[in-house]
Amino acid sequence: AGKLSEIIAKFPKVAELGQKAKTLGGDKVERLRIALKTSQPLLVARQWAANVLRIPAEILQDLSVEAIERLKQLPRWARDRFSELNHGAMRRVLGCASPCKVDIQEVQRYLRNLAADAVAGAKRLTTAEEVINALPTELLNLTKLREKLAKPELMNIIRRAELTDLDFAKMRDFITKNIVGNKTDSYNVFTQYLSAVVPSKLGPDLNKFIEFAEPMDDSTGRALRGAMFENFAKLHVPEFQGLERATFKVPGYKNSIVNVDLFDPANGKIWEFKYQKTPLASQELDKYVPIIGQITIDELYEAKTANFVFPTRDLAELNYGKLKARPAHSVFYLEQLPNQATRPVELQ
Repeated sequence: AGKLSEIIAKFPKVAELGQKAKTLGGDKVERLRIALKTSQPLLVARQWAANVLRIPAEILQDLSVEAIERLKQLPRWARDRFSELNHGAMRRVLGCASPCKVDIQEVQRYLRNLAADAVAGAKRLTTAEEVINALPTELLNLTKLREKLAKPELMNIIRRAELTDLDFAKMRDFITKNIVGNKTDSYNVFTQYLSAVVPSKLGPDLNKFIEFAEPMDDSTGRALRGAMFENFAKLHVPEFQGLERATFKVPGYKNSIVNVDLFDPANGKIWEFKYQKTPLASQELDKYVPIIGQITIDELYEAKTANFVFPTRDLAELNYGKLKARPAHSVFYLEQLPNQATRPVELQ
């Protein structure tokens, strides 16, 4: 009841009806009680869609309980990517013409295929100016991006990934606020999109991804490589499709929490993806130590283990000893057998 009252409080019109019910009598109260009871599933569903997918109120009103239940089928990577869309793109992808159709296959296809299929006329991007011309420049501040593209590191990544102008066509859908006056936000939107579109472009072949990522050893490459590895794992490894976000209180500290981005509520496993060629720092090694055995702040799940995933066995071995010395910590690397999907393998 407490949770429902919190949800209802976020919908003023429903809360107002509840208050009015206190002044009514007879069969009016009963009719209102039935109306509120039947609206509860919709309220709970819309609250989930607002929290997890960041769908705004004007779209929520066109979503039925059944449509939201279909959206709950989206794997974790798709939920994350959808939540980053601007509102116009959300409405278009959901097929909203009041009510929203929500064809779950179409939604997932749009989110998975950031990179364009081979299309006649697509232009391979080989210069900084060609990259700029492929972007929604009217929505961006290009100052910092031009500076970065003038150096070889970022352009090398774009050339080696064989990105085309059409691969950046969806970028405008991920610009959710006015950033024309902010060069840093504009650059960050670009790199976030780049770290998502490259794994989409390269596809599910693990060796191909590692071959692409290995030379990215400069500061720009290292910053992007970690994000690309996480996106590759969430997109192409079936075991990581159902991961959720979770928040834990740190025992002994009143206002200290740890936000876990990749948590499997079914078994209490925390997953952390690392593409790093040097030993992890103490802060990274100890990140999850305080919350093992703790319950999420909503008191639904317990953190039982922390699993660190590396792209290769060699990199997993580099950090194995120190991670295994932490309580309930395990180390994994990715492996792909011929004609099979990539899977995590625990290092023993």
